[in-house]
Amino acid sequence: MPAHARANGDSLAAGQARQRLKLLAIGYASARHGVDGEIELVRAGITRLCQGAVEFVAAAAPEALKNRRIDRPGNSEMLQLAALAYANARHGIDADVGMSREGLAMLCQAAISYVETLPWGEALKRSSSVHLQLGNGS
Repeated sequence: MPAHARANGDSLAAGQARQRLKLLAIGYASARHGVDGEIELVRAGITRLCQGAVEFVAAAAPEALKNRRIDRPGNSEMLQLAALAYANARHGIDADVGMSREGLAMLCQAAISYVETLPWGEALKRSSSVHLQLGNGS
């Protein structure tokens, strides 16, 4: 599927971010296997997968990132599992388009869930002025 393809009315940026997230999931899954599998490579894969999740959410649902600290890690275990599930759903005897699409849906949901585990930033300071508050009767 070309990077500019859109699904469910997503923006071009969201489609491209989803494509990068898919490739990062495949890269992470591949980094865990074979003679080249090293802990440093796996850690780099996890780091980049988490960055890709943040980029995807920023493009697809930017309101989910509001007041989140993206400079601190969140809980990435479910994102890692979804990445492995997506990458492996594309191969094997029971692999088909439906399995791949379901794996992608799980990966996208895991990306959103990962962003929701990111720590909150400082609370927004709100004015205590009575005139700036809604419903004050003035």
